Amino acid sequence: MMPDHDEENILRKSVSELICSLVIVLVLFPGGVLAGVPTSGEFTATKACQAYQSMRKRTNPDNTILTINQGYPVVEANVDIGTTWYRITVDGANPPERWVYFECGIADATKQHSGSSVHIDQASTGSCNVAGKEDSYVFAVSWQPAFCEGHPDKPECKVKDPDSYQAKNFTLHGLWPNKNSCGTKYGFCGKYKKGVRPFCNYDKVPMSAETLDDLGKVMPSASYGSCLQRHEWYKHGTCQIEWNADGYYENAMQLLADFNGDNIDGVSAFMVENLGKQVSISDLSERIDQQFGADAHKRMQYTCTSDNKLVDVYISLPAKLGDNIPLTSLIQQAPEKYRNKCGDSFVVDRIDD
Repeated sequence: MMPDHDEENILRKSVSELICSLVIVLVLFPGGVLAGVPTSGEFTATKACQAYQSMRKRTNPDNTILTINQGYPVVEANVDIGTTWYRITVDGANPPERWVYFECGIADATKQHSGSSVHIDQASTGSCNVAGKEDSYVFAVSWQPAFCEGHPDKPECKVKDPDSYQAKNFTLHGLWPNKNSCGTKYGFCGKYKKGVRPFCNYDKVPMSAETLDDLGKVMPSASYGSCLQRHEWYKHGTCQIEWNADGYYENAMQLLADFNGDNIDGVSAFMVENLGKQVSISDLSERIDQQFGADAHKRMQYTCTSDNKLVDVYISLPAKLGDNIPLTSLIQQAPEKYRNKCGDSFVVDRIDD
């Protein structure tokens, strides 16, 4: 039976109202779906966004604002594929359960949807400068004579004493917490959000004079005035939450001592034995395996200068380091990330060459 004119008018009105409602929803809520599903996990704020009592009406009666770098328990998420809204618990808010937009932080949570659990590890614009999100570390050491080949004007590169620390040992470059999804862009999790040049234009690192004095021996830039320690702290150190600046550098210095080893069998002794010589990558890798255990070299990345002098070794480490854990143990726990940019052999540079 065909509908009469009144039924047609009612149908047209209903369709029209439905379309208008959908347009409003799509404009106000780009994710489209307002319904929520139970969710557990944590939402870490990267922006000082408002936390709404009502997602639909954008009400925030007590003006609750997210605190950057703070984690909040997640209790609910909307059910569209992208997940654009999270309901979190904010201590001190009234009521405590609030809705936040996904671009305000990073979710590491699991939601129950369609009878199954769906894990969310959702990055947002600021996810690569939020502290405590590392999934591995890289420990970077340098052979200072080769480094100075390309930086002869740096004050620490004026040192030509063949008996100095930097003539006979690898020096500290940095200890870098990494987040795989950020590639090389995980950094600047504190006051600074980008690099500063020259490095001495950063604020002083908040560490004791004693730690700075010790650091100056193994990171020559720290004692000769070009301030690498400031760049390393503000770019990398602020992205870990295990230590303050003193603890961060004290542990880095201990790792460096472990890497250099003793004067007979250590990696630094291998370099001193071969000053001015061309040596094979396989011989270096063999020495590393002897010092740090089977296949330790597979956690190394070797980098050389343009004239094939070994300049940097990047050592893969696990996500959590702890205090005073031997480097051997950390290397054996680390993921394999072998890479060789030096070819089959390299030259060991002398400090006076």
